[in-house]
Amino acid sequence: MPPFTTLNSRLARLLLGWGILLTALAPARADQLQGWYQSTVWMRLNERWSVGNYAEARVNDGLADLHTWLVSPRVRYDLHPRLQLQFNTTWHEALNGPQTRSVDAFRLEFEANPNVRLSESVEYSMRNRFEWRRLDNGDAFNTRIRMRPQFDWVMARSGVFRGLYANNEVFYDFTQGRITENRLIPLGAVFRPTQELELRVFHLWRKTLAGTRWFDYQALGVLATYTF
Repeated sequence: MPPFTTLNSRLARLLLGWGILLTALAPARADQLQGWYQSTVWMRLNERWSVGNYAEARVNDGLADLHTWLVSPRVRYDLHPRLQLQFNTTWHEALNGPQTRSVDAFRLEFEANPNVRLSESVEYSMRNRFEWRRLDNGDAFNTRIRMRPQFDWVMARSGVFRGLYANNEVFYDFTQGRITENRLIPLGAVFRPTQELELRVFHLWRKTLAGTRWFDYQALGVLATYTF
């Protein structure tokens, strides 16, 4: 069996190659280029409990019209160092898939998120989220599940640049009985300017279903997470 250093090197080349390939091909398929700006603030109450808030803004062409905003207060419980449970309430306003009208939503969300260290440098995690959604001010309701496997390749334990990551999130709508969205981050970079602040800069390829048509959106984004 190859040593971990060899496996890590191969994984790094795979992530870089996959990300470069999809980044080069994706713009030709995009219906819209967007900027996604995300932030999470966490406050630890003790070794088990944390409270926080997630906020997101999506902007067409990176700096043009705001078409989506989201605010989400959260409570997290660390059941185990390798398993976190989380409850969120989310207020959300967004344009629909073809961007013809705005949709308001309120969500109750529950997450069970395991993680495992595959080697000294490679970490695997899953975000598993169940959502109950009230849409259009209560005119419609549905439930869905979102599953997002992720690989993190830690290249440094100190300094500003820490490593690379990739993930893919699938949305399954129980009301419609089908997959309605997919979000792929083929390549992202992780930075830690301070001990409390982590920045993840990424390229995202989003496919979303509206009626019988799939829409493609490309996004360049940043996720800032501050923990105190």
